[in-house]
Amino acid sequence: MKKIAQFLDRNKRHIATLALVLGFLVDTLVFRNIDLTLSIAILSGYLVLAASSILALASHPRSIPTGFLGRVREWLPVVHQYATGNLLSAFLILYFSSGSLSQSWPFLFIVAIAILGNELITTEKYSIPFQTTLFFLNLSLFFALVAPILLNSLSVSTFLISIIVSLLVFTGFLGIGYVLSRAFATHLHRVIGGVVVVVLVVVGMYFTSVIPPIPLSVKSIGFYHSVTKVGDTYVSEDEAREPYERFFDIGGITLHLAPGEPAYVYTSIFAPAHFGAPVVHKWEYYDTSEKKWITKNTIKFPITGGRPEGYRGYSLIEFPSPGKWRVSVTTTAGAVIGRSTLNIIRVATPVAISQNTI
Repeated sequence: MKKIAQFLDRNKRHIATLALVLGFLVDTLVFRNIDLTLSIAILSGYLVLAASSILALASHPRSIPTGFLGRVREWLPVVHQYATGNLLSAFLILYFSSGSLSQSWPFLFIVAIAILGNELITTEKYSIPFQTTLFFLNLSLFFALVAPILLNSLSVSTFLISIIVSLLVFTGFLGIGYVLSRAFATHLHRVIGGVVVVVLVVVGMYFTSVIPPIPLSVKSIGFYHSVTKVGDTYVSEDEAREPYERFFDIGGITLHLAPGEPAYVYTSIFAPAHFGAPVVHKWEYYDTSEKKWITKNTIKFPITGGRPEGYRGYSLIEFPSPGKWRVSVTTTAGAVIGRSTLNIIRVATPVAISQNTI
């Protein structure tokens, strides 16, 4: 046992990094299978744990406990990194549940920076600014998630309110730290600098649609020859496909359409209970001569939250030209919730199709 204790003491910093990665992996499994209310409660607990560990680690040497409590304090970096890892991974899942790598890579980059920073930033000169910057990032993403639910709105003003609330809460946290530790006063300019950077990055990601309009998320999206609503179910008509096609459609599903045959898109969009907002199906065609996407049709319809599998709806494009298409599911402000691509090939006669409930 003594050798194990010595090994753990020598490798506290690397174990802290492992805790961050473990937190990331645990939440990747857990947050895919729980509802949003429970997610918010768990995230609140992680934020309190992260804030408490930062304040305890930064406490003045004269207030550092000895004996058993002193040994507990030595392991606070592991606790902090675990809470941080859980927060980052949870937000990754909640914000990028559409699974679009083109939207999620900035967040993956932030996680990589967090892990790298844990390995490289060991001096007091930078550890507190780094920890508080990550904490404010998590705080901002948390309130950007909660504010639309409380205000039942996805407007720009709702997002800006979430940033203001984050700043107010962080100011309170900073005030407590300022009283408990001289380190907060010493590094105040670096802490404020980190906050400014986070605000600029988060606001920039929001207005460039890198951050999807949480709490909406696309649960499923697919293209078909036909979609009709029958009672409380939706019935699709599609051509024969291999079972794996719809799961590995990186280049887009292909529809073989006869003359005059339209293309349909079906979506299931998750929203919390009692949450309502209009969404848009934007049909775009890729013009190979101009090398850009051209909007061909937009269909707006309201959705209502509360259904675990998401609010279902569909739209169609008539007389689509052969070539590459995509449908972007957006808010009325243009923020992208999800997106999928489609390849259309024109054929002389209708292909064999079958009906399925979706």
